[in-house]
Amino acid sequence: MTQPAFRSSYRVGIDLGTTNCVVSYVSSTGTNADLNSPTLLSIPQVMADGSVQAFNHLPSAIYVLANDEVDKVVPVLPWRHHETNCVVGMGALALGQRRAGQLVQSAKSWLSHRQVDRRSAILPWGSDAVKKLSPLQASKMLLLHIKQSWDHRFPDAPLAAQSIALTLPASFDEEARALTLEAATLAGLDNLYLLEEPQAACYYYISDDEKLAALADKKMLLVVDIGGGTSDFSLVAIKPASKTDHQKNSISLKRIAVGEHLLLGGDNLDQALAFQLDPKQISALSASRLAALVQQTRQAKERLLGDNAPESLSITVLGGGSRLIGGSQKFNVSRDALLEQVHTGFFPLVESGDSVQKNDYAMHTLGLPYESDPAFTRHLAAFLQQHKAEIEAATGSAMPDAVLFNGGLFNSPVLKTRLLEQLNAWSNEPILACSAEEPNDAVAKGATLYLNALAGDNARIESGVAHSLYLKIGDDQFVGILPKGTLKGDVAVLAQAFFVTLGQHVQFPLYRSDDHIDCVVGEIRNEKGLHYISNLATELDSIEDYAERSVSMSVQMTEVGVLQVLLNAKNGRDEWRLDFSTSSTESIDLSDSDELLHSNMGQAEEHLAHCFSAAGQKLKPELVKALKQDLDQLLGRRDDWNVATSRRLVDKLLSLKSGRMKSAQHERQWLQLIGYCLRPGFGAADDVTRVQQVINITKAGAQFDSAAVWGQYWTLYRRIAGGMSVEQQQVLLKQFSQYYSPTGQRSREKSKSLTTKSSDDLIRLVGALEAVPNEDKITVVDWLIKRLQKTSEPDTAWWTVGRIASRHLLSGKQELRLSEERLFPILDFALKEDWKKRKQAGLAAVLMSQVSVDESEKLKVYRKKIANKLKKDKCPTQWVERLESQIEINSDELNALVGESLPIGLRLSLV
Repeated sequence: MTQPAFRSSYRVGIDLGTTNCVVSYVSSTGTNADLNSPTLLSIPQVMADGSVQAFNHLPSAIYVLANDEVDKVVPVLPWRHHETNCVVGMGALALGQRRAGQLVQSAKSWLSHRQVDRRSAILPWGSDAVKKLSPLQASKMLLLHIKQSWDHRFPDAPLAAQSIALTLPASFDEEARALTLEAATLAGLDNLYLLEEPQAACYYYISDDEKLAALADKKMLLVVDIGGGTSDFSLVAIKPASKTDHQKNSISLKRIAVGEHLLLGGDNLDQALAFQLDPKQISALSASRLAALVQQTRQAKERLLGDNAPESLSITVLGGGSRLIGGSQKFNVSRDALLEQVHTGFFPLVESGDSVQKNDYAMHTLGLPYESDPAFTRHLAAFLQQHKAEIEAATGSAMPDAVLFNGGLFNSPVLKTRLLEQLNAWSNEPILACSAEEPNDAVAKGATLYLNALAGDNARIESGVAHSLYLKIGDDQFVGILPKGTLKGDVAVLAQAFFVTLGQHVQFPLYRSDDHIDCVVGEIRNEKGLHYISNLATELDSIEDYAERSVSMSVQMTEVGVLQVLLNAKNGRDEWRLDFSTSSTESIDLSDSDELLHSNMGQAEEHLAHCFSAAGQKLKPELVKALKQDLDQLLGRRDDWNVATSRRLVDKLLSLKSGRMKSAQHERQWLQLIGYCLRPGFGAADDVTRVQQVINITKAGAQFDSAAVWGQYWTLYRRIAGGMSVEQQQVLLKQFSQYYSPTGQRSREKSKSLTTKSSDDLIRLVGALEAVPNEDKITVVDWLIKRLQKTSEPDTAWWTVGRIASRHLLSGKQELRLSEERLFPILDFALKEDWKKRKQAGLAAVLMSQVSVDESEKLKVYRKKIANKLKKDKCPTQWVERLESQIEINSDELNALVGESLPIGLRLSLV
């Protein structure tokens, strides 16, 4: 997209907020004073009683009318052709209190949530409502309401014809930017600029001459922008203005760093306050009911943390929905308790070198992946540490010398004072505190002033690409396409020639790099320090299908604020643009679906909450009996659950750990589902933490002493053993040894207790402990072979022997295998067995003798004997084919062979 050419009467700034939207404007023909005094647009909104009132802000809330409400609630706005099946804004919030499952909120956060299909109708998350909206559609509806409000107010100057700046978090990645722009296009706003919110706040601040002058002797400005749903940190270098700068400007400003996208904001405080009311009942609330409750606790928070705050407030929680909080109840909220929560949880005073903590805090209750560490101060410390070199180069110290606070959270002087206290504790000199006088409106007004700067009427803040960008072009090959800091409109042309095949869909995974990596356009590097964003894709349409063509690549961040990548054919005629693959479902690589949560995940989480929360169990005690069938109905066949869906279920189950204690059936189902969804214990982000949590929760063993529960207990550990350390696996080996060592076998007490311990599953577990020392493995094999000499012993032990002595390990760490010399006596014993009666002995022989690199001639001889016996004893043909194959087994085939299949898309590797 090229820079839009406008003939507009107004310059309009739109703050598309997580919690509220605000619109400001100035007349482009006004005086200099008028240009610097933006006016807020009054936005008409349908109220819960059907009346229409206008406000200077539009809550980012959409109430989707249920079928039985369509004729009873008729939204009538001052303009024609508006949506009649939804209510947007203030009325939506009020209606949502009564019927929470119809309320859509936080569309902006959902638009940046990479683990959901943002074009799929998934909102309200977790609701069983028939009608739902996609995050893209919800964002479009908010912008459409703004557009219609404007067009009603200015019928002779429609919004689509004005100069518009639409704001978004600085930390939005390139795909989230593209989706934001698409939402605007769907709303009829084709020509606009995307502007980062911290920059907009800066524009508003420096529009005041007095405030601008206060920055004249400063070197670096830290912008802390904390809104309802996100936190943004940016660093802006301050230098004396050059002669070429605007006369009014005594300084020049250049944005030099942007923090990670943090889903952490005022909403988190509101949720934490809600959980204070009655943790047991509220933990079982549906996402939609909790969202409605959070609306009430938000108002309480704002009063308790504001000026002249009362000591306590009474909150009335309405009944309805799931009726887990039945009727109406009153709760008393103490200011002191809230302050304690703020000071210890969200704004603790920490050391400047403290790092972000991984813990169990992350709230998935509302569906969004909030940060696991709720401490804003630790996230800020990590950001400042990451950019310590740039800060020292500018200021000569470890800290910026000025800070600008922005966002709705800083309506509270308590929070502003607390954060300033933390910053000053890190700094040797007092930091200049710059505060936007109107934190709710500063972004919208600053966006308008940015348009003034584009027109030459105000000073402009220099900014470029927030992070360096790379495209993946081969196995562990990534080419630099756009270095950090590249200015909008600057075109980077790669010197290399690339080859493409015409007439097919192609895609290139897009990555960003850590800021310390120097990106050189066209330079090839490996994946270290790179982070996946999304896929860029295009269809190489041509009449010469499947012909190979040489192309060059040019890249820019357009003036509008979106990434543009072009492939140019050497013939000078053909050109193809790479777009984000979400723009066309046909071009999405199905492998990407491994990263997406199932569209019914919210409802699945609600179902687990009803099964495993105390309040849910009281209301629906029989629900656990049909848990498997219910989940399969919501999420499809378990074999088809992808990694993202499986791990999200694990996280929900871990948060509901106490609910497994309700009955033996609850514990069995909890253990079984955790094991199934967390297998093989590694391969996804945070699996180390998940495995450790499982160990911490279950280290006391099964709480209900029955074979069915113990069976799932041992099975859980067998399935996740690959993610356990040597020491953790050795703990399990000791548990096995206390029953199956010679000492354990002589103990009547141990032998008796085995009757409820599901001994077969315990024996199978020890076969998965691939990391324990080989001497311990040999000891276990000896114990099991002695048992197998008894005709009464089931052949389960042969399955375990085969796993322990296999030529290929499920972990992929072949250096942990037993030596061939150790195998031969075991193979001799296996060959003496009757495989018609003990088929697992045949499988063990297959696992121990299959083709492997650098095998001996002696092992080949054994393999021939084993193949002949397999045929003679009529064992499965798959086993014979495995032995006769000259190709080493792959992970999929090995998983199928030993019955340890993994979730779709997850591949075992050495990593």
